Amino acid sequence: MTKTKIIAGAGVAALAAIAFPAATFAATGTTVTDTVQVTIDSACLITSSQMANTYSDTMTNGQLKSDIGSTSMTVNCNDAAGWHVTAVGSGADASDKTAMNATGSGTDIATGTATSGDTSNWAMKVTGTGATGFTTFAAVPASATNVATGSGSVAGATLTTTYQVFISATQQADIYTGQVTYTLAHPAA
Repeated sequence: MTKTKIIAGAGVAALAAIAFPAATFAATGTTVTDTVQVTIDSACLITSSQMANTYSDTMTNGQLKSDIGSTSMTVNCNDAAGWHVTAVGSGADASDKTAMNATGSGTDIATGTATSGDTSNWAMKVTGTGATGFTTFAAVPASATNVATGSGSVAGATLTTTYQVFISATQQADIYTGQVTYTLAHPAA
């Protein structure tokens, strides 16, 4: 009789193991919560059809041109704290990177907004999304200076640069070259 109970008990235990898989006993309760997390890295980019642009023109003494060059730049930035674009003169002359440097023996053309008179000048302006401080022609800055800024993330903001040159009656014949570098940074400054 005892043998029968043991065999019957073993049979019930085997039947229970088959009828109720182990997973049924692994978790208990009334809810299951899944947590899904993604990380989006900060990404800010300034693009243009050409990342280095050269504009040239032939001018005469006493002439003013206010439409030299037109670079269109696009800003995309996902920083919720904003973004800013700076400009700085980056000409070849180590002592004055804001000047238009003479290739030969001519006198460099200083940056400034003269449109007549005895002093030759060249100037820049930046228009478009978030443009500030340089929306009309202004002297090229000697240190990195904000020319556009945004307080949040942005997709497809467009900025356009244009240059103005005035040649005085006494400016020497030569080839003059100036340069401005634009840099995107974040967050907004």
